[in-house]
Amino acid sequence: NFPSVQVKLPLKVDYACRVLVQLEATFRTGNVRRIDDLAAIEKISANYLVQILNELRNAGLVESKRGKSGGYQLARDPGSVTLLDIVNALEGQLLQLNSAGEGASGTQVTGLWEDVFTAINQELSKHSLTDIAERGAAQMWHI
Repeated sequence: NFPSVQVKLPLKVDYACRVLVQLEATFRTGNVRRIDDLAAIEKISANYLVQILNELRNAGLVESKRGKSGGYQLARDPGSVTLLDIVNALEGQLLQLNSAGEGASGTQVTGLWEDVFTAINQELSKHSLTDIAERGAAQMWHI
């Protein structure tokens, strides 16, 4: 029996996913969402959320509209925004190998970790914002 392994998801990525799901809900209408509303509904500090949304904007995942009726909206169809896109926008590569593959077993160990990282990236790329939103809707209806 192997011990479980914990991968620590940065809080910033969790917050970004939650807010992006909120933006997914209004994508088809073209409506923008105000930062204060997003922060309140997801219980995130508005100041921290601004930083996250700026990073997502720089990565081309969200757009911001200025002015009195301004706010944020998705820049792309939510079905095309994957968890991998979100992680890469905020953290770069979530998992990085710091080994040079040195030593008698270095090549084997490095190769194994590369396989693991590839599998994780493939799994993250399978899940879109639409998938997350539908998961929540499905759970709500099956109560």
